[in-house]
Amino acid sequence: MKVSKNPYSEFSNFVLRTPLLPFEFYKTLTSKKEVTTNELKTACANPVIKEAIFLASPSLLFEMEKWLANDLDSDKEEKLKHSLLKYITRMTTRCTPFGIFAGCATGTLEENTLIKLDSFTGNKRYTRLDMNYLVALSQDLAKNDSIKKQLLFYPNSSLYTSGNEWRYVEYNYINSKRNHYVSAVDNTKYLNAILEKSIGGAKLSDMVPYVADNFQVSFEDAESFLNELVESQILISDLEPSVSGPEFLSQILEILSTLDNTQHHISSLKKIELELHSLDTKFGNDPKKYVRLSEYINTLGTSFEIKYLYQSDMELRPEQCSLSLRHIESIKKGMVLLNKLSATSPSPNLTAFRDSFRERYEDREISLAKALDVEIGIGYLQNQGSGDVNPLVDSLVLPPLNSNKSSNSFNWNENFQILFDKLQESHNRGVDKVVLKDEDFKDASLNWTDLPDTLSTMIELVVENGIEKIVFSGAGGSSAANLLARFGQGNEQIKKTIQEITVCEETMNPDKVIAEIVHLPESRIGNILSRPSLRTYEIPYLAKSVLEREQQLTLDDLFISIRNNKVFLRSKKLNKEVLPRLTNAHNYSFNSLPIYHFLCDLQSSNNRSGIGFTLGPISELRKHLPRVEYENLILHEARWTIEKNEIQSMQKVLGDTNKLLKAAKDFCALNKMQQYVLLVEGDNELLINFKNSSSIRMFVNEIRNRERFVLKEFLYGDNGVLESKEGYYTNQMVVSFFNSKKITNTD
Repeated sequence: MKVSKNPYSEFSNFVLRTPLLPFEFYKTLTSKKEVTTNELKTACANPVIKEAIFLASPSLLFEMEKWLANDLDSDKEEKLKHSLLKYITRMTTRCTPFGIFAGCATGTLEENTLIKLDSFTGNKRYTRLDMNYLVALSQDLAKNDSIKKQLLFYPNSSLYTSGNEWRYVEYNYINSKRNHYVSAVDNTKYLNAILEKSIGGAKLSDMVPYVADNFQVSFEDAESFLNELVESQILISDLEPSVSGPEFLSQILEILSTLDNTQHHISSLKKIELELHSLDTKFGNDPKKYVRLSEYINTLGTSFEIKYLYQSDMELRPEQCSLSLRHIESIKKGMVLLNKLSATSPSPNLTAFRDSFRERYEDREISLAKALDVEIGIGYLQNQGSGDVNPLVDSLVLPPLNSNKSSNSFNWNENFQILFDKLQESHNRGVDKVVLKDEDFKDASLNWTDLPDTLSTMIELVVENGIEKIVFSGAGGSSAANLLARFGQGNEQIKKTIQEITVCEETMNPDKVIAEIVHLPESRIGNILSRPSLRTYEIPYLAKSVLEREQQLTLDDLFISIRNNKVFLRSKKLNKEVLPRLTNAHNYSFNSLPIYHFLCDLQSSNNRSGIGFTLGPISELRKHLPRVEYENLILHEARWTIEKNEIQSMQKVLGDTNKLLKAAKDFCALNKMQQYVLLVEGDNELLINFKNSSSIRMFVNEIRNRERFVLKEFLYGDNGVLESKEGYYTNQMVVSFFNSKKITNTD
């Protein structure tokens, strides 16, 4: 099979992700029969670990401080030790960036793989105020009478006309949770005039005389009416939260700097910024510094919980960071195989919408907002919710409790039959590994035309018997930038990588408009949604765009029709097809507003969202699934589905270390497991050492309320690819690709 069948080419950079501490730290800590109390206390007394735990969970750190001072109630000690060991396990094994538990860096593609990390103390940090606090702060500032009079106000970005009404979405916060609901007001010439006046932004102080003069009312009545429009969120200030562009605190400071009598606010916020920058100069800050800073922040008057006050990211500073182009070629060859194995699956949401739209409107073009209104249009996902709720915003669909695809999600096909036969053959030979070859799927079809313009893959490099292998299970995403965007505000190199990707996507679509979806569903979600301005155009929806007005595609500018059996979105003012993009990793399908959900679904309406390896319905037939490999690629790690009663032998002897270790040894022998395995729950993975009783107790505590659970093989042994003075690290690498054939076709 020739690699040339794959039209995707690699971008020149990749992104490396590693934990804060090397795997050697974990191995040393859990190398004996148990982690003694003194050993755990010594580890937790490490200033870097203390700071990392504080940033992840201040309440846990406060309990830990009592324990270190021998001032914790004995009945709380065992639970605390489980939590601390769990956190240390995460910061030595898990690569997903989370506070300073893990970080990322850019690397280049070269002839050879060479990654050498400096001590973690050489890494860079980026600490800022949590979006949960910044949103609350901006709301409090906007309510300040002196500030409010000077702010610019704009029409709510969700406004649209419906018959004799203006409809829009407003929200409030209850226990820090954002609740949306639809409101309606009469469509009057007075309101229309005010909305027209405020399109480009207008101060209340300027609109009061305008309303008084044009509507023949008193200044007091005009001011009262405008305040009602602000209170009901028909008019929104320029302090509205933003998740695109500069970091939100910088936006707040920029706005305040243009207003009178705001020096106190500005100096207070800049003092906070300076304190955060000071904390970022080192690792291992005393948590008391954060507490003292939070006490100062409290004097500003905006309430907060300290656990939702600080956000930190870590930028790795490797001495060398290159990935071999030979590995890239292996991945590209693997993409050919996975393309054959990945079925085409049109979005059921959009398919249902397309059919309903065509039945109702035939070939007509309809305003997006009206089409998705269930009273005057056809709605979106409105038949999948339940309850006596407003249909526009409350027809929200929560994912099932078990989000893993069941066997009913897959149709048994020839590819699954081949995989099943290969698994059966390996089982009969007593081999716990399935090796796939090109000839196994020589008759499978291959299609590259329905995949995204750019896509990315998350790989791991492991060493097995002295040979480097690549953990690779798929590639996808509506954009290769999705996994990277949230790190673009604090990491200039990653920002450049993202911009290279988005420019490439625009080059591929010269006759279309790629528009970034700018929306804030919840305050805290803003921490992962925040990213630099990435595209020429944006679609703001209940969040502020910092782009010029001409670059914003408002709700009333977007129209839907069906063309060539596909949902077609058009900008009226640009007269071009619009390709909406949500360039981040937000799981938008969870509890989303219909318009936001629709725009996000539309990203992959005509495409597969990616390609990947799955055993599909076979997973339901076997409790144990072996590793699956293709050449030097590990497509699927071995895993075991374990029933709760299968670990009773361990549960019964938790208080006896020797008996517990013997029960764990028997359990591993029976299931042919190695010493280290991963406990899997969705995207979360927790390493278990079955030769350490403390780790086993943590494991049993973790699954105490589960009837069944999944364990997966852990692929890191005595050696690794990522070296440092303290030992080697686990790793993840984000490698991005673009369809070079589409670039060629646009030349």
